[in-house]
Amino acid sequence: MNKNNVAVFSVLVFLLLILTAGCTQTTNPTPQGTATPTSAGTVTSEKVFVIGVDDAYPPFTYTDANGQVSGFDYDCANLIARDQDIKVIFKSMNREDLLNALKNGEIDVIYSAYSKTPERAESMLFSDVYWVTNKAFAVKTGSALKMDDINRGRAIIGAQAGSTSADWVKTELIDTGRMPATSLQVYETLEDALDVLQTTTKLDTVIADVQAIKLNMNGRTLNVLGTVPSGEEYVIGISKDHPELVEKFNTGLANLKKSGDWDLMVAKYGLDTKKN
Repeated sequence: MNKNNVAVFSVLVFLLLILTAGCTQTTNPTPQGTATPTSAGTVTSEKVFVIGVDDAYPPFTYTDANGQVSGFDYDCANLIARDQDIKVIFKSMNREDLLNALKNGEIDVIYSAYSKTPERAESMLFSDVYWVTNKAFAVKTGSALKMDDINRGRAIIGAQAGSTSADWVKTELIDTGRMPATSLQVYETLEDALDVLQTTTKLDTVIADVQAIKLNMNGRTLNVLGTVPSGEEYVIGISKDHPELVEKFNTGLANLKKSGDWDLMVAKYGLDTKKN
């Protein structure tokens, strides 16, 4: 091979090496074990969301005889989660602890006969309304108490701590000067308040949402004295850290209400949709 051919050959080899190197170069691979990031605001099946529930507010949420979470809201939450491919677990606590648990990130969602209020809207996001109810007053069978006595502040009233029922008494009776603050007695659970009403003379009446009052009278000699048209709107409370869940729960809730499962749940828990 002459010098000119050698020079041409060398140039061709050099160019080939450059082209080959350009074709085989790759970007740095994701390190092994590192998850591929998802876009912001996307719910994936890998994330498990914690739903906080009041463990003593039947028929909506409560702990059953086997120590398991149960209730209308519990069943509906599971159906929605399945429909929307969301992984959820449940955490039981007192009603008055739900808001703080949501604020500090202990739970992601409140789904437990939770009423929509302006105060709560400052701390969380809301789903669409899924239930509307009113307030009711329970008394011992044979009680001489009248609704007029309550309206004039002439009764000692029991309510669940952290409930909108306790808030109603404060706003409508105490803050208006019709009833002394000492006449409102709060209890950890609705069951506790009803037990005190049933077995002692410490209370004249207990206030709670209509369905909760009616469906917690089993085995007690109590009856409904009257109702207040408060128009309580139940919603799902969602942490502001997870705005993507609002659409998920709203879509799942709408699908549930269109399905036969909603009516089955209403019948299963004896909820009266005609009389609120």
